[in-house]
Amino acid sequence: MVFQIPSRVIPEVLDTTRPEHLAYVEWFTHIPATPDPKHGMYKVSRLMVDGQQSASVIPLDLIMCSIHLIPRFGPAIPQEWNSFTVLEECNTFYVNTFADVHSYLTFA
Repeated sequence: MVFQIPSRVIPEVLDTTRPEHLAYVEWFTHIPATPDPKHGMYKVSRLMVDGQQSASVIPLDLIMCSIHLIPRFGPAIPQEWNSFTVLEECNTFYVNTFADVHSYLTFA
């Protein structure tokens, strides 16, 4: 989610210069040094701290690019998963290294 903090409340919530735009991000584990040998993709999972999804609000300009995540389905796709819920329902994903997201995106 990308947002701005209204000017009138900045002194109440920030002690530094405010960035123009902020982003709410949910964190995942680090990308491993080597991909899965079966399909060449890297496995990541939700980063949990004390049983809660790790998340932050960061300046938008710290985001380098987006990545394409593929849910790790297992032997069967759960029926409750759909395109609207899968990011919340699934905990482990593969980073799609075959999608040409940005030429400067490198792994390892």
